[in-house]
Amino acid sequence: EPTVRAELMEQVPHIAMFCQENRPSIPYAFSKYLLPIVVRYLADQNNQVRKTSQAALLVLLEQELIERYDVETKVCPVLIELTAPDSNDDVKTEAVAIMCKMASMVGKDITERLVLPRFCEMCCDCRMFHVRKVCAANFGDICSVVGQQATEEMLLPRFFQLCSDNVWGVRKACAECFMAVSCATSQEVRRTKLSSLFINLISDPSRWVRQAAFQSLGPFISTFANPSSSGQYFKEE
Repeated sequence: EPTVRAELMEQVPHIAMFCQENRPSIPYAFSKYLLPIVVRYLADQNNQVRKTSQAALLVLLEQELIERYDVETKVCPVLIELTAPDSNDDVKTEAVAIMCKMASMVGKDITERLVLPRFCEMCCDCRMFHVRKVCAANFGDICSVVGQQATEEMLLPRFFQLCSDNVWGVRKACAECFMAVSCATSQEVRRTKLSSLFINLISDPSRWVRQAAFQSLGPFISTFANPSSSGQYFKEE
C-alpha cells in the first residue's frame, strides 16, 4: 500500500537520528537496513512515495547522517542508474534534481567524480526539455561546488548550449543563475565569453527571458568588481 510506504519514509530521518545516538550498540543498522529502502523508493511507481523518499534522503544528507562511503557506494550509483537514457521520464527528472541539490552537501570531490559527468550528459538531453530545465536551474550551484577549473573546462560549453536552447524556459533558467556561474569563472572568461553570452539573453526573442536577464544584470555586473580598488565584493549568504 503506497500510503504505508510514504508514511515509513517520513519516519526514516527520526529513526536514523536514533541509530546515530545509539551507534555503539547498533553501529550498522541504518546503513544496512534503512538506507537501501530509501534509495529503492526513489524509483517507486507511486509519485507520493518517491517524493517522501527524496525529501528523506535530502534531510539525511543535510544532517550528515549518511556515511561518505554509503553516499559513494549506495546513493550515487542509484541516482546515476535513474538518470540513464532509458529511465522513466518522471523518475529521471526527479533524480537529476536530487543530484543537483545534494552536490553542496556531499562536496567537491564526490560531485566532481560521480555527479558531474552525468550532469553534463543531462544538459544535452535532446529528448526531454524538463531535464535540461532542471540542469539549467541548478547550474550555478553545481559550478560553485566544483570550482573554477571544472566550470571552465567541462560546464561552460554546456552552459552555452543551454543559453541557446530552443525552449524559452531553459534559457530563462540560465538567465536567473547567470551571476552564480560568473562567480565560478575567471575575470578573463567573464569579459571574453560570458559578456557576449549575457547580451544574447538580454536580446532574447522571449520577453520572459529578457526580463529574467535584466533582473540578473546588476548582480552579473557586480562580479566584475575588483575588491581591492572598489571595496566591493560578492558574498554568498
